[in-house]
Amino acid sequence: MNTSPLVPMHVRPASGRSGPRFFINYRTSDEPFGAALIDTALCGRFGSDAVFFASRSLAPGRDFSAGILDAVTGASVVLVVIGPRWLEAVDRCGRSRLEDPGDWVRREIIEAFRGGARVVPVLLNCDLPAEHRLPVPLARLSTLQYLRLHHRNAGADLERLMRELGSIVSPLAQRSAE
Repeated sequence: MNTSPLVPMHVRPASGRSGPRFFINYRTSDEPFGAALIDTALCGRFGSDAVFFASRSLAPGRDFSAGILDAVTGASVVLVVIGPRWLEAVDRCGRSRLEDPGDWVRREIIEAFRGGARVVPVLLNCDLPAEHRLPVPLARLSTLQYLRLHHRNAGADLERLMRELGSIVSPLAQRSAE
């Protein structure tokens, strides 16, 4: 049994909910350790079946595209993990990855907006990107209330993240049960 005050075990996914409750969107070239830390805390608090983290959740041999799209459309909360190099990611030709319609980070966020998931930016040692720096389909991201996870306050920041996410999904779980 987990006795850590950081990830209390009293909240569980609503029964009958198909798919993950949380989807972690992150760029592997930008602070992936922060996304992994968030995954660990979420799994400890809500159970691993309620959290989609691609490197852990996709079974070997599973179609990556279908798995990602199924998970993001089934999520009620999508965490967009943004680090200091998130905006700077470029392809082999030097073009912004966020401008590429095939970029998975971009596709997942757009699908989350389209599907009505609660999108929560989680900032890792950086500021929220300004609207003018984002591609038009992602500009809405700059208007969303965010949470921070800073390496110097990781314990307290993770605790707040879990508390805030618990307050978001609690009403959703009640509605699902009705």
